[in-house]
Amino acid sequence: ATHAPADDGVAPGRIAVPLPEGDVWPGRPIRLVVPQSAGGTADLVARMLGDRLEASLGVPVIVDDRPGANGAIGTAIVKRAPPDGHTLLLASTATHAMAPQASVTGAFDPIADFVPIVNLAWQTKVVLVSSALPVASMSEFVAYARRRPDVLDYASTGVGSSSHLDTELLAAAAGIALHHVPYRGSGQTVAAIGTGEVQVLIASVTAAQGAIESGRVRALAVLSDRRSPLFPQVPTIAEAGFPSLDVRTWLGVVAPAGTPQAIVDEFDRVVGRIIATASVRAWFDAQGLETATGTPASFEALIRADVAKWGDVARRLGVRPK
Repeated sequence: ATHAPADDGVAPGRIAVPLPEGDVWPGRPIRLVVPQSAGGTADLVARMLGDRLEASLGVPVIVDDRPGANGAIGTAIVKRAPPDGHTLLLASTATHAMAPQASVTGAFDPIADFVPIVNLAWQTKVVLVSSALPVASMSEFVAYARRRPDVLDYASTGVGSSSHLDTELLAAAAGIALHHVPYRGSGQTVAAIGTGEVQVLIASVTAAQGAIESGRVRALAVLSDRRSPLFPQVPTIAEAGFPSLDVRTWLGVVAPAGTPQAIVDEFDRVVGRIIATASVRAWFDAQGLETATGTPASFEALIRADVAKWGDVARRLGVRPK
């Protein structure tokens, strides 16, 4: 994956949002915290966005990868930061709607502790199996797994992660039992299935693209209501017989609670202009991502709905830390 070139209409310059007591934003470098591992989808999106924001805002944008505790470490850092628009979070469905459901620490409240700014993109997930498995379709995989309950290992990035909940949802829908093997990051999960250390993985198309193209893994279905333009030969999960498993996830930017509305509105406006440019849309397409639209208010409504949705899923599946 590469960064989008800054060459199509986002004018460089200094933006200064006036604030109370004579302050302006941005008054110093902006720190964009990514609560997931370097090289993953969130990190790639943050670095692409950071390049463009520097040109638009006139200050450096520092991407700070802070993985750990299934996103809770980086997310808690931003929660505790001053609400002045200089420390922001590259949030996701995983960090804001999934992981909190499986946590007993209460490190943060995804609703009360943050101000939603902008939804950037939708991720499409794909069901992967090791190429060593003698299956070529979802129906063959389900039949194979039913004959081997708790024998096949699946990888995730931790308890309560999207790869964990997605796989448990799939297993429940298919009537199969798989064995959970958590890893520290998406890169490790893709490496594990590529070497045959585990046999099953649900990952974003972005993270899985190289492994699929290498032939080390086999893509059985995309967890979306339409096929991925990167792998149009791979059926949707509905086409594979599971119409209720549309589990696309979002990536967006949030700020600590109390961040002035003027900063929220200006950041949303600047990012909207960036996402609308041709090279950035092409970059998202190349990563298997779909650009998102909406307002800070609609993004807040989406987060609230997802917190409720995934809370219900976690309770129904009995997903809790061990």
